[in-house]
Amino acid sequence: ESLQAHLDVRGRHLMPIHNGTFDLALHAWTDPFERITALADKAGVPLVAPVMGERLDIRQPALSQQWWRAGAAPQRASAPTTRAAARISAPSNPA
Repeated sequence: ESLQAHLDVRGRHLMPIHNGTFDLALHAWTDPFERITALADKAGVPLVAPVMGERLDIRQPALSQQWWRAGAAPQRASAPTTRAAARISAPSNPA
């Protein structure tokens, strides 16, 4: 569906988003990257897949380097550590 939407709007570069963001599925977290890479290659569509958190100049995007194959698994989110977050999440103690 992502590739078809890209073709429908005649985009220059395909940049899938939310792939591998959360490990919620039964397949490997890299599978969506591999599938869209294969589809884009077959359709001759340039694919842009920056490392999560990497800045990207949309006027001159760097083509995908397939960083996910190097074992660069996304970091899991940790619990909030700010004082404000602690106040919000701390249980109240009615006395």
